[in-house]
Amino acid sequence: MRVGGKKGKADVNSITIKGIVVPVDWDGKGRVIGVAISTFNEDEYLVDRNEKGADLMRFIRMEVEISGILRREENRHMVTVKEILS
Repeated sequence: MRVGGKKGKADVNSITIKGIVVPVDWDGKGRVIGVAISTFNEDEYLVDRNEKGADLMRFIRMEVEISGILRREENRHMVTVKEILS
């Protein structure tokens, strides 16, 4: 995982993460509607539901590497995916 800060923005960083895409939220019919990336050092990054984040749904239980913007909300890591690298 690589993190690079942006000047003038507290708790917001560009990041590259490698890990397994795991489901974390389901609708009433049991369909996955939210995912996270679980890294090999057991950190978990919730993925925003933007267009690129939605693209990760097809990679559930697969290893991926993404780049994006990291922020903290309510003591949780959140990432807005900008690019799926693998």
